[in-house]
Amino acid sequence: MLRVLRVDLSYFFRTKWLIATLVALNVSDMLVAGLIYSNMMSFNYFQFFAPGVVVAGMFAAALDVGRRVHLGLTEGVTQYYLSLPLSLEGIAWAHIISAGLGGTIYGSILLVVAMAIIPKLASFATLAMLPVIFVVSMGLGGIAAVLNLFSKGGDRYWVFAEGVQVSLLGLSTVFYPISVIDSFFPSGVAQAIVLNPLSQVADDLRDIVFSPASLSLGAFVLVVGTSLLLLLAGFVCYRYVFAKVWEVGKV
Repeated sequence: MLRVLRVDLSYFFRTKWLIATLVALNVSDMLVAGLIYSNMMSFNYFQFFAPGVVVAGMFAAALDVGRRVHLGLTEGVTQYYLSLPLSLEGIAWAHIISAGLGGTIYGSILLVVAMAIIPKLASFATLAMLPVIFVVSMGLGGIAAVLNLFSKGGDRYWVFAEGVQVSLLGLSTVFYPISVIDSFFPSGVAQAIVLNPLSQVADDLRDIVFSPASLSLGAFVLVVGTSLLLLLAGFVCYRYVFAKVWEVGKV
């Protein structure tokens, strides 16, 4: 299982120049959009936006595992994994843990850049967020499993993945404060946006910058609990997908 996990994780970090380009794009978003909009608003939008860029990068890295699983299903890699002395549960956990590590590593790279620009982020509370980011990334990898279950063959996975990514990022506090969201959406929708794991991680990082005293254990428990539900749903979906492939050779 560890070998499958290592190979799975290595695909994302195999092309060093691609990773460097992605990091550069995320940092440029952080600097350009954050600094420009800060001059147009009554609060420091740059310090608000930087944690959101970290979370968006973490989400993209974690969701990338689903892309690799989809390619593995269509190119025969998953069928090869099923020929190994490895249980269906082992393969499912390998992909989910890979999503957790991928999101954590990539998010940590962006977090180091953000800490260099925003010194208030460099604290023990930020280090305490890393295990939370790992669990959240595994949960987001679970979303990719659900996409693989419903997309089946063909190119529908890419459409679903793009739709989910836009929806989860758009309906979160990654880009907008909850006070702004409240003015456009009913209270029920706004509450659901607050419970979005992306919103919770971004808001926890912002609390470290703006109000460290407000960061509580309850905030960590809430985001971990929400992510564990996504993780378990993803594990069930991945196991079902691999069992189906084991029986009939395809999803």
